[in-house]
Amino acid sequence: MSKDSNFSAPMAEPVKPMPHKAPGTSGKAIASLVLGLLSIVGMCLTGIPGLILGIMGLGDIGKSGGRVGGKGLAIAGIVLSSLGIFWTVIAILIGMLLPAVQQVRQAARTVTSQNNVRQQVLGMLNYESSHGEFPLQDNNGLSWRVHILPYMDHQHLYQQFNLEEPWDSPTNIALLPQMPIFYDCPSVGHLPPGFTVYQVPYTDVSDGSNPEFRALFENSGEGVKFMEITDGMSNTIAVVEVDAAAAVEWTKPADWEYDPSDPMHDLGNVNPGRIIVGMADGSVNTVPTDVNPAQFDAMTTRNGGEEIDASNLR
Repeated sequence: MSKDSNFSAPMAEPVKPMPHKAPGTSGKAIASLVLGLLSIVGMCLTGIPGLILGIMGLGDIGKSGGRVGGKGLAIAGIVLSSLGIFWTVIAILIGMLLPAVQQVRQAARTVTSQNNVRQQVLGMLNYESSHGEFPLQDNNGLSWRVHILPYMDHQHLYQQFNLEEPWDSPTNIALLPQMPIFYDCPSVGHLPPGFTVYQVPYTDVSDGSNPEFRALFENSGEGVKFMEITDGMSNTIAVVEVDAAAAVEWTKPADWEYDPSDPMHDLGNVNPGRIIVGMADGSVNTVPTDVNPAQFDAMTTRNGGEEIDASNLR
């Protein structure tokens, strides 16, 4: 039998396959994910670069032919960055709109307060028509706010008061929570129940004040008549909106004392830049807080003979 030389030759070594190299992860995809996460948790400025890097990372991964991975990371970064940008835009819009909304709300509160003051002065005028004088600043231990109730469609509430007892008697104090809404100032939301900032200016006659410079009301025990308002009804303040710190119980005969040495004390902090006042003729003015104090003093007195510059009233 012949011997085949090829048959006896040693077998060649098998070819070893090249080791498989795992694709690398795109650095842009990782950065996009990190920036996207940061944009969600509050660092909103990272959203835009996170979105850009995520898109660039997807492009690099697609062109790499499988050599670069991280597609899921890039997509997650794009989604998170987009959400961060979305919330940033919403926050900016809210920040821009909020002041306008607050201004509209404040304007609405101011209009409501003006209507409240107008109703109160009209109630006084109806009271004067029936009694021949304005309600007393201190009448039978109850506030003028109680005594004009019958002229403001609150006869039923008025009849529940005991007019022979003081405001804080057991019978009368129990009615404190039933304060009518026109005594509730919408611009002051933190007052205790039954408190009001709507008060009348009055002169304390016990201190020997000049009888020629008195407010529309006084604590003399006598009501003021039309003929005593020599400055004119439209030039004399009947109701003023005082600061929250000076608020009183609506049934209590306590009000804003006119002080010629400080004619604007406890005023100007309810409606920004404005003091709402009701004039004795039923009109309502919003007086700028930077008005000349002497001008406001002239509006407060009923018989001072001062001239009033109406251009300051808007």
